[in-house]
Amino acid sequence: MKVNTKKNNGINDQEKLIVVKRAKAFNDDKIVFDMIVNDVTIYGCRLLEGKNGIFVSFPSRKGKDNKYYNIAYVGLSEADVSNIVEQIEKM
Repeated sequence: MKVNTKKNNGINDQEKLIVVKRAKAFNDDKIVFDMIVNDVTIYGCRLLEGKNGIFVSFPSRKGKDNKYYNIAYVGLSEADVSNIVEQIEKM
């Protein structure tokens, strides 16, 4: 069986449908939200502002080596992140 190893796994940005659900803002400028990407729901995403601007942090768990590892991930373009920010601002 051959596995597709392309960075975006064969999905074009135009085909990616992102819908934000259940966003909640916290006092420390952190927003936690759930999003649906092409009919797959990812719970516990965070919208954070870093030194290079706004980014989406995906849910993670701590490994035995005390490092954190994402348990879900979707490649997001700058346009995707802007779309997520716009949806959250409308809530």
